[in-house]
Amino acid sequence: MKKRVLVCEDHALIIKGLELLFNDHPIFTLVGTTELGAELSSLIDQLHPDILLLDLNLKDRDGLILLEEIRKKDKWLKVIILTMYQDDFLIQKAKRLGANGYLEKNVSNEELLLALEYVNLYPFYLSKSLQKQAEDKQFFQDHYANKMKLTRRELELIQHFAKGKLSQQIADELFLSAHTVDTHRKNILRKLKLSSLVELVNFAHENKLV
Repeated sequence: MKKRVLVCEDHALIIKGLELLFNDHPIFTLVGTTELGAELSSLIDQLHPDILLLDLNLKDRDGLILLEEIRKKDKWLKVIILTMYQDDFLIQKAKRLGANGYLEKNVSNEELLLALEYVNLYPFYLSKSLQKQAEDKQFFQDHYANKMKLTRRELELIQHFAKGKLSQQIADELFLSAHTVDTHRKNILRKLKLSSLVELVNFAHENKLV
């Protein structure tokens, strides 16, 4: 029996391309598409897909919020994010919320089909271009962290501070207390011999830590 694929995506060209890809495919069949997040829950109930390809930036809903809602109802549906966003934070958040894969929209048909097969066997698939990006960034950051005697947690917090996030917001996202975040910030400033959060943000961008 073919694996049933549902697509939630608001770009007509991408939908058309997926329709052509799945036409008469021996393993996968496209059972439905929608441009609206508001329709997604009812379509899942009606069509019983095995795999959902989900855009993050829909016209009416945030894809990550939809993912969270889906996971509250269905733990077994395989959800692959299909997006143009390459942000590490979004990848990790999608993974934390229960996504089974994360693909860029310019991914090849061959890799898309590979991802669809992969998520039926393994916990999470990240597109090859993003894997390479993550490996390069990880190598640089590990080297830099060792050089500056920063912990992995401190490096992670620097990245959040550099994006303009407040201590409470960071604390909520990382499941820490605001006091803990503030303590880390003080230690980071001390290690880097900086005197303010503004200097830390500038430092992070100058040294390509974000």
